[in-house]
Amino acid sequence: MPHQATYCLGIDTSCDETSVAVLNDQTGEVLANVISSQIKVHAVHGGVVPELASREHAKNINIVFQKALDEAQISTQQISSIAVTTTPGLIGCLLVGLSFAKGLAYQLQIPLYEVNHLQGHLFSGFLDQSDFGIHPTQSDFPFLGLVVSGGHTAFYKVSAPNQIELLGQTVDDAAGEAFDKGGKLIGLDYPAGPMVDKRSKLGNNQAIPFKVAKVKMGEQYLSFSGLKTAAFQYAQKNPDLNESMRNDFCASLQKSIVDALVQKTGYFLSLQNYKSVVVSGGVAMNSELRERIQSFCEEQGISCLIAKPQYCTDNAAMIAYASLLQGQSQNQLWQASAKASQKIQARQIKS
Repeated sequence: MPHQATYCLGIDTSCDETSVAVLNDQTGEVLANVISSQIKVHAVHGGVVPELASREHAKNINIVFQKALDEAQISTQQISSIAVTTTPGLIGCLLVGLSFAKGLAYQLQIPLYEVNHLQGHLFSGFLDQSDFGIHPTQSDFPFLGLVVSGGHTAFYKVSAPNQIELLGQTVDDAAGEAFDKGGKLIGLDYPAGPMVDKRSKLGNNQAIPFKVAKVKMGEQYLSFSGLKTAAFQYAQKNPDLNESMRNDFCASLQKSIVDALVQKTGYFLSLQNYKSVVVSGGVAMNSELRERIQSFCEEQGISCLIAKPQYCTDNAAMIAYASLLQGQSQNQLWQASAKASQKIQARQIKS
């Protein structure tokens, strides 16, 4: 009698995207990865409003869940486990996803596992790459992981799915925030990052000498606050930018950010031998970063794996996938589900 497939359900409500995914728990194949974006809700405010984000998650999560099941063409009885983001993120948003996951796990009497959102990003580069199967293998470790988004810019040494070491990070603003706030200065709508990328292709990246300053704390750190200040001062001195000047602004801003990320990647590669570089997070969708870091790694003789665009921004497929890679052995929440909410709150307060 053939083995009946079972599935892992992933849930992510860490910020402003409600996402539910279904993965085959034996092969890692993504059968559904539904994302409900809140960009339009927050655009009028110029950034994410936590209370509004929580309400949108509560309103949409059941709809997104049903759509994921429909796309995967499975029933709830075929779900064998649930993986949910529990940290980091906006506390109200996290609790919406966790509460939904706990209720469903209780109803189905199946295990519920917690997943660190950043761990999901770190392994998202392996999703849907080549043949289906639970990747990576032991030969892929250690790899240098770069998570670069609107809230995070950090480098990690990843020796195993459960052995991750933070090497360095931004001491203030994330790269994605520098993109968004920089674009806002010249009138681009939130989120400005994609439009900065588009306009950069039409501009002169040498027009404005933007630089990312070095951090006195050490070579392993980055800082983008000075770049934001320089961009603000330029916009103040040049209030009547024409389209060509806006394109130059975008190209110069983007070059400075990508330069810093590629240079820092080189720094960490010089310290240790890695099997590969894995890049993920929303900013990993940036075309110049993808091209530059790929070329740089080729020059260094090391492979580079960049998350596919559909897995760069926050998504539940990476959460389910990270849970499968862990072997679902160390982070089970089911036995202590009554304490899970308190656990998250305590962790957020400490951080």
